[in-house]
Amino acid sequence: MNLPGWKHVAASGLVAVLSTTATHAASSDAIEARLRVLEAEIAKLRREARQAKEDAQQATQSAQRSAAKAEAAQTATSLMPPVFVAFRNGLFVESADKAYNFKIGGRMQFDGGGATQPLNGWSNQAGVRQVRLEVEGKAAKYWFYKLQYDFAGSQYGTPFNAPVQGGIRDFYLGLQHPMLALPFTKEPAFIHIGSYFEPFSLEFTASSRFRDFIERAMAVEAIAPSRHLGAAIGAYGDNWTAKGGIFTTSFEDLNTNPVVGTPPLIGIPAKAGWFPTGGGQYFELTGRATYAPIMTEHDLLHVGVSGRYHQPNSATGLSDDRVLRVGNRIRSEAYILNQGLLGTPDLSCGAVALPGWTSAAAAHCVNNVQSFGVELSAAHGPFSLQAEYLGQQVNRNTTNIMLARLAGAFAPGGASHYFSGFYLYGQWYLTGEERAAAYDVTNKLGANFNQITIKHPMSAGGFGAVGVAARYSALNLNSGPYSGSSLYNLLAYTTLIAPNPAAASYIANAGVVGGRQQNVTLGLNWYPDNGFHFQFNWVHVLQASAPFNDYALYATGVPARQGPYFNGAHPDLFEARAQVYW
Repeated sequence: MNLPGWKHVAASGLVAVLSTTATHAASSDAIEARLRVLEAEIAKLRREARQAKEDAQQATQSAQRSAAKAEAAQTATSLMPPVFVAFRNGLFVESADKAYNFKIGGRMQFDGGGATQPLNGWSNQAGVRQVRLEVEGKAAKYWFYKLQYDFAGSQYGTPFNAPVQGGIRDFYLGLQHPMLALPFTKEPAFIHIGSYFEPFSLEFTASSRFRDFIERAMAVEAIAPSRHLGAAIGAYGDNWTAKGGIFTTSFEDLNTNPVVGTPPLIGIPAKAGWFPTGGGQYFELTGRATYAPIMTEHDLLHVGVSGRYHQPNSATGLSDDRVLRVGNRIRSEAYILNQGLLGTPDLSCGAVALPGWTSAAAAHCVNNVQSFGVELSAAHGPFSLQAEYLGQQVNRNTTNIMLARLAGAFAPGGASHYFSGFYLYGQWYLTGEERAAAYDVTNKLGANFNQITIKHPMSAGGFGAVGVAARYSALNLNSGPYSGSSLYNLLAYTTLIAPNPAAASYIANAGVVGGRQQNVTLGLNWYPDNGFHFQFNWVHVLQASAPFNDYALYATGVPARQGPYFNGAHPDLFEARAQVYW
């Protein structure tokens, strides 16, 4: 056996084994390094997979939230009723179920005119009569409301050309709920609270947008109440209306806040200690009922009656001027020309001073005032008639009248006085429109007339609606004996020019002289389209017996505004109006 050779083989094998081992070791290191790289990549992929999963989850949640919001919005939209919007001479919005609605409207009136004999007015004048904005509507199905504001600032016809107190006109809310249903009414009765026209007179409660003459008749302006703060309940049926309530101060009073401290009664000793103060608060109970035995699209017969009980309390002619100085806002049915010929003295005797007594005692000469009116309106085709008679009874306190005279107040008249007036007019639409179709018993102010239906408006290629009208009106504010011109010329001399104690005797035996006037008016109405109304009036004074009274006594101490006694004048007054309403 060759041992050296075997050793050589063994050595070679050992070298081979060692070489293989080394090779395997190197290969193992490489594999391990590769594994580490692979593990790092796997870890990265896992992180990326987790991040992608988280991102997917967030995206899914976000999509779910968006879908939920969209579904909720869709559900809300499906539950919300659609809204109806229209421009009906104004912006009108109403819910589909008619539970809510509102309308934004307004009007602008521009007047101008001239007179042949201005007397104590103006020979010519032009101005803005009304600039009003209003919002009215219904809420929660059963509530109704309105707010109307006049930006014109002042109103022709107030004494001394004074502005009324603020521009608020209609300002009210009301409720017409099924719990107020009555077996004989068409719809439930309603409760009306706020400032609005008292339920009295057909013409006074008519909107100036649709009146057939620019101005109301003298008797209506002198005797009918205007807007007052109050609460009333009303109802209507198919052809009737009824409404009554209690009312007090008006935004249109001359002075709603007399000086604090004016006592309400005369005859309080100066050292009597505490006594109730006065102010301007009065109250009225007023009601109106109407019935239309004939009411079709072409024919109408309407009758109505109104009544009012007025208690002045502490008010005098300074605040309660419409009632206690009857007719003082009358302007010969052409207000823009400011010709004020009528008006009684302050029937309350005003505020007087008594020696040894309170220095500013309200004479309180009027106990109460009772007014009434009857009304008639008829229409057949394009022809219509309307008439009203109004009366006012003033009941006074003779003791306080005597004390007022002793204190030097101008206090003519006795315990009872009655004033009255009326008007009658007819109108004919030359273009065939019919007033009966505009009659409405659902008006919350009582039965009256709305916009006529224009047969051929200018917007449709026609000429609009044209009507001619004629009115006769009269007002008598004289009551009692010794009321002629000679008496009041004598009073003017003895009380203002050459003071004479005999004047007290003259006044004590005198009646109340507010004057008398009779007018005839011719009018032209043109409605080119809904929302536009042009009017032209010619007023001829048939009779004017104007008084001497204290028309501006509060302002100057002398009757400067009323001026001298007018008798026998027959002025002609021309008045025109351009009006837009929406």
